[in-house]
Amino acid sequence: MATKKKQEDIEEIAFEIGGDNIFADIGVDNAEEELTKAELAWEIDHIIKKRKLTQEKAAKIMGINQPKVSALLHRKLSGFSVERLMHFLNQLGQDIDIVVRPKPRNRKNARVNVFGYEGYSGGTTSNIPLAAKSL
Repeated sequence: MATKKKQEDIEEIAFEIGGDNIFADIGVDNAEEELTKAELAWEIDHIIKKRKLTQEKAAKIMGINQPKVSALLHRKLSGFSVERLMHFLNQLGQDIDIVVRPKPRNRKNARVNVFGYEGYSGGTTSNIPLAAKSL
């Protein structure tokens, strides 16, 4: 009887399937830009961990102070622009390729995609309308 009650409780929970952008799903302003920043920060975090850099060493390489590296690694990204995060990736020895191509006709909005190179297993994309991006 207890098992049946738990199953009934589960069936009553309302849920919604999210979209491609969690920031848009929760109503964040500039959701597309925030997703791009989060993906770039993830790449920076991945490189720092792969190289086993301390925050202090990463700060020296990126030309910022250690508290800013800490904020970046804890995804406190309000003080960082997309351009600045790309600059940090360059400072960490990463090339950034920007490829411009027409969007597929079956997709409503154009977008910016962030793809990591080494060890990348995701498939995340950032949906930034071309008119809204500031690259």
